[in-house]
Parts: sequence; C-alpha cells; structure tokens
Amino acid sequence: MNQPGYGARLFDCRIRERGSRDALRNLDRRCNFAAAACVMVIYLPARLNTLKGGVMSLESLYHDRREAALADFNRAIELDRDYAWAYFQRGQVLRELGRMEESLADLMRACELDPEDAAYHAECGETLRMLRRYEEAIAAFSRAIELRPAYPWALGSRGQVWRAMRRHHEAIADFDAALALNPTLAWVHAERGEALRALRRHPEAIEAFTQALAIDPHYPWALGHRGIAYRELRDYPAAIADFDAAIALQDDLAWLYAERGESRRLADDYDGALIDLSRAIELDPDYAWALGSRGATFRALGDTEAALADFNRALELDPDYAWVYMQRGLLHRAADRIDEALADFSRVIELEPNHVGAFAERGEICRLRRRYNEALADFSRAIELQPDHAWALGSRGQVYRVLSRYEEALADFNRALELKPDVVWVLAERGETYRLMRHYNEAIEDFNRALELNPDDSWVLSRRGATYQALKIYEEAFIDLTRAVEIDPNNAWAWAQRGSLFRQM
Repeated sequence: MNQPGYGARLFDCRIRERGSRDALRNLDRRCNFAAAACVMVIYLPARLNTLKGGVMSLESLYHDRREAALADFNRAIELDRDYAWAYFQRGQVLRELGRMEESLADLMRACELDPEDAAYHAECGETLRMLRRYEEAIAAFSRAIELRPAYPWALGSRGQVWRAMRRHHEAIADFDAALALNPTLAWVHAERGEALRALRRHPEAIEAFTQALAIDPHYPWALGHRGIAYRELRDYPAAIADFDAAIALQDDLAWLYAERGESRRLADDYDGALIDLSRAIELDPDYAWALGSRGATFRALGDTEAALADFNRALELDPDYAWVYMQRGLLHRAADRIDEALADFSRVIELEPNHVGAFAERGEICRLRRRYNEALADFSRAIELQPDHAWALGSRGQVYRVLSRYEEALADFNRALELKPDVVWVLAERGETYRLMRHYNEAIEDFNRALELNPDDSWVLSRRGATYQALKIYEEAFIDLTRAVEIDPNNAWAWAQRGSLFRQM
C-alpha cells in the first residue's frame, strides 16, 4: 500500500525543480495516477497543446481538469483498493464537483484506512459541514485537532461549524486558537468577525473584518459582512460604501445587491433599494430574503399590491420566514385586513415565541376589537420581553383605562413617558385618564403639552374642551370643541360634547 501523501510530496518538489511536464513524466510508478491527477488539477500550462503521450488536449483538460483528475484517481483506486491518499484526493474533487455523498464516502474510507491522519478527518469534517451535518462535522474536526493540535485550518473550520450552530462563543474560541497559530488567515479573521456580529459586538466585528481586509483587500465576503455590521449600527453610508467595494470586485453575487438594497431601504432611499433588490432577484429568482426586503420597500412606498405579491412569493419559497410574516401582517393591518393581520402575527409568534413586535401588534388588534383580556396578555408578554417598549406600555395603559383600572393605566403611561417624553398620544391618553379620575388640573396640563406638540389634534382638543366644561370654564370649552369639529367634522364625540355644553351653559 502506498504511503499517505507520498505522491503529493513527490509532485511538489518536482514541480519546483523541473516544471509540470517533467513531473508528469518522472513521478514514481507506484503513485503515478494519483499524483499526476494532482498536477493536472493545479498545474496546467496553457502553452502546451497536448499531454505527453497524447490522449487529451491540455486545452480541454484545463476546462475539465476536475473530471480528468477524477478519472486518474479512479484508475489509481482500481489498481490499489486500499490507497488512502487517492480516496482522500478523490473525495476533495468530488466535493468540488458538488457530489457530496460520494465525497463523504471517499473521505470516510480514507479515515478508515488511515485513522491517524489528521488531514483526512479534517476534510471529512469539511464535507459534513457543507452537508449541514454539524454534529458529525464537529466530531471529525475534533478528531483532526486531537491528532494535530496545532492545525489552524481545522480549528478555523470547526469554528465555522460552531457558528452555523449559533454557538458563537465556542466559534470565537476556535478562531482565536487558529489565529494564534497563523495570524495571516484572512478567512478566519472574517469568520471571527461574523461570530462577533451575531453576538452584537459590532465594534469588535468591524475590527476583525478590517483585519481580514488588511491581509486580503480583495475579499468580497469580508467587505459585505462588514457592511452588514455597519448597517446594524445604522451607519448606512459606511455600509453602502463597503457593498459598493464588494460589488466592484464581484458583480454577480445576488446577496451583495440584496444587502445594499436593504441598507438603502433603511436609509429611506427607496428608489435605489428597488434597483438593487430587483437586481438581486434577477440574479437569483428564488431569493426569499430579497423578495421580502423588496416587499417592505414597496410597502413603504404605498404600493400595497406589489408588496403583497413579493411577500407571498417569499413565503412560498420559505414558509417559515418570520420577518416576512411580520411585514405582511403590518401591510394587512394598514389595509384594514384585520383577520389576515391577526393570522400573520400569530404565525410569527408560533415561529419565534419571543418576538416582541408580534405580541405588541397582535395585542393592538385585540384592543381595537375590544378583546381586552387577550390584549392585556399580549402587551404584558411584549413588556416582559422588552421592559422599555414604550409603545406597548402606552397601549397597555389604554386597555387599563378602558377597563377603568386607572392607577395601572397611569403607571404604564408614566413609564412610557419616562422613556419617550414627547409622544403626543401617550400624553393625551394620560390626560384622558386624569380627566376620568376628575384630576382636572393634571389633565389640562397633559392636554396642553400634547397640543404644543400637535396643535391640530381634534381628539385632544375635544378632551380638553370636555375638561374645561367639567371645570365650568365654558368659553374655553366652547373654543376647544368648536375647533375640534372644524379640524375633523367626523368627530362625533366632539359634536356630542359641544351639544351637552350648550345644554349646560
């Protein structure tokens, strides 16, 4: 049986000494098929027109080098069924050709024949990683590292698997270990940046991506993911600059256009967003993320039908896409399609049981439908998950007010206004709660502040008018109630209140 790596060592030195033509001629006969295949994969001088001994032109071989290598590895294995290194090499070629299960079978066979070779276990782990068989991949990489502790590629690759499993702290530990051994690995710096970004450690992530780019300035993946980190920090110009640079390097990657489009959407550049997102979908028509983002752009532009079409298509492609259900739910609610909105928000909660926004939005629908107990449950869950959610606090306060639970309503309104002091509707709702509690001076104070922020709010004017009426300040009451119906002639409450004022005066 041939020694593992024998042909690789031999071809490497001969390539350096004589060039690929001599290497092909002079390789040791015991491993000529396997090692010659390696030469074909890596060293194919275009200036040669025919292979020595002439069966295949090198021009064809250049385009079909993997298939040519595969044929030679097949022949090597036919000659020696226990040739571990040939299985190892053939497994990598099969993986490059996308034939994953065959690749795995070869690499596992190599490990079976030589269980002490770290590289065999590491490459087996890589194929398992690409098959998303993560637990098995971890086991394979761990065995490789056990055999060769100072193995930066295996450490970095195991880190990739930990990251895919969302075990980011373990991923970072492996990336750190790999970089301690070899700090020049740009891809490990970049992968480390992505793990840090997932942990929302954005400044450290940006630093890691920048280190990767210092080593390899022409690295679209690192540029693109640094752009995502900038976007999550709401630094949209920096994000777009990185996406621009990445696209200049490689202009056929759908995800880069999609990410730049999303950055433009968030920066309110809707026209630019539509151009980018449409380009991403042109490159990849089944790109659910880009369809969802384009749908959100159409929603922001008020194009309900186009938005709905994109959301529906995205959900056909990915029925578990919670973000798109959320966006579609908001679209339905704005269009007063309440049943559809309720179904979408409930689906989000089913997929992501801790989704704060979905609980808050569903609570609001229940409030509007006067399903107050359900509304309280949803708002309370949203607040439990995010105690500083001012909107949910204000909305729960509204429910408490309707249920005449005034002290609880005031507690929620007070907390909401601590978080956001200038929200008109919360000030108005607190003022209304004070009015119902007959705390008229406090009510007037809140209504005055709300009207400073929005002088033409018919609802607030009518409530302040009613408060003046209760205080028997009839002239001010008449002015406010008259102004309220001038601004909103459909304000039935203000008309009725002014009618009662006329009877009382």
